[in-house]
Amino acid sequence: MKRGVVFTLAVAIAVSMGMARYPHELSDAALTDYARKFHGSRDWSSFPKNGEAIGLHRGNKVVAEARCSDVCPDYTRLVIRYDAAPGEACRKAGGREVQVAMPFAIAVRNETFCVPEVLEKDGLYTAP
Repeated sequence: MKRGVVFTLAVAIAVSMGMARYPHELSDAALTDYARKFHGSRDWSSFPKNGEAIGLHRGNKVVAEARCSDVCPDYTRLVIRYDAAPGEACRKAGGREVQVAMPFAIAVRNETFCVPEVLEKDGLYTAP
């Protein structure tokens, strides 16, 4: 097999594997609807697993950050965010940096996340 064909096959396999993990692009409406079902919810069983990929929004990987402290499931916090670091990477993704009081041991601490703009404007990026 020629070198170019092997490279093309490798790229095709990598792309198809990525598509299997993120089966669809989320529209603004779909992402907002997804976030609304958790906003104010106390149904912990329906929360995504920590770090679980939800899908792609505007080409950016969207993940769920779920955390509780010493009294789980009480004081559990969910953040729906881009998989991008705050700062330049967040700005390039079209996200907004927000600070969220996240559970930590028996206390809370502010952490900065990169959230989709469509969720930031209505505060839908975090629950409950």
